[in-house]
Amino acid sequence: MDEYTTGQVARATGLSEKAVRMYVDRGLLDARRTSADGPRLLDGGQVERARLVRLLRGVGLSLAEVGDVLAAPDPVPAFDAVWSDRRSALAASLTAAEYVRSALVGAPWLDVVVHRRHVPERLVLGTERRATLAELPSVLPEATGAVFAVLRAADVPLAGHPYVEIHERATEGYAARLTLRVPVPAPVRPPSGFALTTDDAHEEAYVALTAAEARDQERLVLVHDYLASGRALAGGVPAGDDREVYLPTWEAGGPGPVMEVAVPVAPAPGP
Repeated sequence: MDEYTTGQVARATGLSEKAVRMYVDRGLLDARRTSADGPRLLDGGQVERARLVRLLRGVGLSLAEVGDVLAAPDPVPAFDAVWSDRRSALAASLTAAEYVRSALVGAPWLDVVVHRRHVPERLVLGTERRATLAELPSVLPEATGAVFAVLRAADVPLAGHPYVEIHERATEGYAARLTLRVPVPAPVRPPSGFALTTDDAHEEAYVALTAAEARDQERLVLVHDYLASGRALAGGVPAGDDREVYLPTWEAGGPGPVMEVAVPVAPAPGP
């Protein structure tokens, strides 16, 4: 059986000798020594395996993912499982990059359908919170539950979909201010920490999102930015904070749209 040194394997596969040694140390390649201080030797099968390691690393797999793929009884479905996630992430990154480019030339554009509707004047009960990006998934259900508890205690039904007004952009390090509001059919005495206000009649532009789209934070940010830019508003301008409207299908995750990103719209000022 032919055997090869790490240097020979490196030259045969296009890897550096340092990389070959590292892959041996990490258990991705098997090698033996004829003596304690002798060279590491790899057989022909390991040369082919080293080539596969180089190819897998070349498309962005981590060392752990490479090991999982090569250790699988059938490496093809194992690779497909990893790569499907990478393909989705790549597509999202390409969409984000194209949007950023369009914004840089002063004409933001995103491939979404922007709907319009009239929202009549209505009473809304709301409560304000602050949350970082990581806290939003727990803060929003808590705020929603708190508002619903007030309605149950007052025996007042909902008169529309709950929504969140996003006054600031949350980040990992900044707790942004937001208000959870629910439309109500009649006045409710708000307890401490709640406010009953009027949502004035207005036109609204919105984009409907599926559960998968709503979970995609990168896409969600793009949709918010696109609406806030005013480019999608067909002669209108944003007239208030962005909103996220939660549909009855939200908790079940579908079918169809589960959430809408919306913004109030006013007519654009004349020349």
